Amino acid sequence: MASGADRISDLPEGVLHHILSLLPAQDAVRTCVLAQSWRHHWRSAPTVRVAGCTGWAGGVYTFGPFVDGLLRARRGGAPLDTCDFDLDVDLDLCPFDVPKMERHFSGWIRGALRRQVRELRFRVSVTPRIPCALEDRHLASEHLPRLELVGVKGNAGVLDFSSCPALEDLKMEDCDVGSLEMHSPSLKHLRIRYCLFYSNYRTGMSFPSLVLFEFITNTGRVPMLESMPSLETATVRFDHFYDDQCINGRLDDCGDSACAGCYYYYGPDDYDCVFLEGLTEAKDLKLDLEWCPAFSQLKTLVLSKWFMSDDLSALIWFLHHAPLLEKLTLKPSKVRNNLKKMVGSYKPLEQPIAASHLQIVEIICKDVDEILLKILKVLSANGIPRKKIRIQCSALWHLPYFLFWALIDIGLQQPDTKTGDRVYNGMVGSFQLLPAVFTEPPLPPIR
Repeated sequence: MASGADRISDLPEGVLHHILSLLPAQDAVRTCVLAQSWRHHWRSAPTVRVAGCTGWAGGVYTFGPFVDGLLRARRGGAPLDTCDFDLDVDLDLCPFDVPKMERHFSGWIRGALRRQVRELRFRVSVTPRIPCALEDRHLASEHLPRLELVGVKGNAGVLDFSSCPALEDLKMEDCDVGSLEMHSPSLKHLRIRYCLFYSNYRTGMSFPSLVLFEFITNTGRVPMLESMPSLETATVRFDHFYDDQCINGRLDDCGDSACAGCYYYYGPDDYDCVFLEGLTEAKDLKLDLEWCPAFSQLKTLVLSKWFMSDDLSALIWFLHHAPLLEKLTLKPSKVRNNLKKMVGSYKPLEQPIAASHLQIVEIICKDVDEILLKILKVLSANGIPRKKIRIQCSALWHLPYFLFWALIDIGLQQPDTKTGDRVYNGMVGSFQLLPAVFTEPPLPPIR
């Protein structure tokens, strides 16, 4: 074979298109000068990756027309599997015309949809931080199953996905929601992270086909969820900047016509949770929040540190309002200073729990302290036998399991948990001074 022979050009066309799909769009287009046979390959690559703005000569004024031409030049019948926009705009380095920039961005999204893209990722980062507003028009595609939006500002048109009947997977991160309604009859997987909702109005969410839902560390007023009968798994985490109450401090409709926080809420129960009312049909739920309605289908539950109120009422509540619960995992943090002293024993609520369904309670903690003893008393008082409780204590993994429980029993026998905590830790210190005479190995960590 002669030196310098072009062996890459002899590869099957599908392989060449795959190679071009791995390149940024600018580099893929440049391959047109390699040889006559390469002149049009880039037009049919199944993936388009657009990155830039900052660092592009002429900024958005030359970058914008390049991307416009890139999408127009696609061969008519060439399928577009993936379109990935990863854009950075630094207004301090280059004073862009923001409205013109936003028109370009909206046009690119719609251009990709017209070419029947199956996976669309649009990520934009603007410095200084401003949301990139999209045009208030419906996204329309019969071929789009997956959509990811990062750093954009939505609106009533964009967030009504009824014109995307094939859409099944939606991810939103660092977005301004900017709409009183979000809707999709087909969506199955929804992940919303670090997004900003209205501070005075609730956003109504209608996703009747949803199977998986993640709602992580968003800001603003909690949305109102409509029924999701197909929901299997939900993960929810609130922070201190997310509100589930009206401005008058109520969880339900306070009756004040001027209270914007009660917009879209007409709950009859004074203790309903505005957001979680839509999650009652979930079968696997991980929570980091404080107010919950009944969960008649819930089978798996993980509770983090928020459930450690003075009387552990949240834990008791779940024991009595999740009748099909099979696995409960508790992750208490270090006991708070303002925990009240517990005197006497916990009394179960009037209605019995379905203890026959609860198969295991896992408690994962760093040490034995007052809160752990309180939890054990609550479980015992509510009919949970010890054989269903497993404790993973990282600080005392070396103790034989029978000795571990023997010391806990001594702590539980004290008049209150604070004294029990002190007695327990004193005895643990004494045992650590003794030689290792116990041969029973500790219980292996829970996996």
